[in-house]
Amino acid sequence: MTKYHRTLTTYLETLLKNGFTLQHVIEPQPPEEMMDLAGMRDEMRRPMMLLVSAKKK
Repeated sequence: MTKYHRTLTTYLETLLKNGFTLQHVIEPQPPEEMMDLAGMRDEMRRPMMLLVSAKKK
């Protein structure tokens, strides 16, 4: 699987420029007990997921 990393600006500005209104932006976090798993704290350097709710104007 090829992964494509883009900036938050790229995602959000693309929506805004195409007539969407942002409703919610959420970066889910794992539960605190998962932070004890090997390497999990290091993984938190970047968001694992980004949830964006947008509505077309």
